[in-house]
Amino acid sequence: MPQGGEQPQQKRRNQTNIEGPKTNSLYQPDTGKTTFSPNTDTYAIDEGLAEQSRPKNSVTTRYDNPQITPSQRLVAGFPAPPQKSPYRRQSSIKRAGQPKPRTTIQYPTSDKAKRGRVHWLLPFGVGMLALLALWFTSSVTISWLTQRYYDYHYGNPRTYQADVVVGHKDNPPNRPSHFIAINLNRQAIVVEFPGGEPATSVSYVAPLYIAGDGADQAPITLEFRDVTGGGRPDMIMHIHLPNQDQLSVFVNDGQKFRPSNGNDRIRI
Repeated sequence: MPQGGEQPQQKRRNQTNIEGPKTNSLYQPDTGKTTFSPNTDTYAIDEGLAEQSRPKNSVTTRYDNPQITPSQRLVAGFPAPPQKSPYRRQSSIKRAGQPKPRTTIQYPTSDKAKRGRVHWLLPFGVGMLALLALWFTSSVTISWLTQRYYDYHYGNPRTYQADVVVGHKDNPPNRPSHFIAINLNRQAIVVEFPGGEPATSVSYVAPLYIAGDGADQAPITLEFRDVTGGGRPDMIMHIHLPNQDQLSVFVNDGQKFRPSNGNDRIRI
């Protein structure tokens, strides 16, 4: 039986040999075997996605068309990895001496620029409408001003008066004949007072009816001159319509005036 104190030392040596030598190094020696972590995905191992260690002196051969090995099994529901085409590699090679194509970049126009563009018909149409409105306003204004002038100068109904020596019982210059022209309900009427005597007054009615818009407001004026070549002043009646003037000629026969006919040679 061993002495006291020797048995515990022998047991400690046996325990040390069973456990093996302990190393404090952080790097494990390369044993040539592939080891996997307990957290490694089994699917990645089957698909060959897990990186396998290879010796330092190994040679790797690359092919343009990768070969599918038995370890790379197709899994149902997952497409096969795309394969490289040799034509793509050839098309990517630049030809010597071929000019580089120019690319033009067209930037999209903003909404503000599109809204700012106005078609030429829009200002043209607005200008035409403005001119039309200006013309209409001017026409109405001129017509209104003309009627106000006639009201002031000829009264209502329109009346015109003149004293002229025509050779009808008048002795110039003390007793000329007096003429009054009036537009009475669209009818032109002239009243003559020979020598200024009301008792011997004579009225002349124009052989035409004054028609048209505003014809009842048209003034009538008289003009006396020889238009037939008889040597005596004839009477010309002017009816001033808004758009034109109408004329009516009365021939002087030495005693009074008569309406003109086709036998009279009138030179206005």
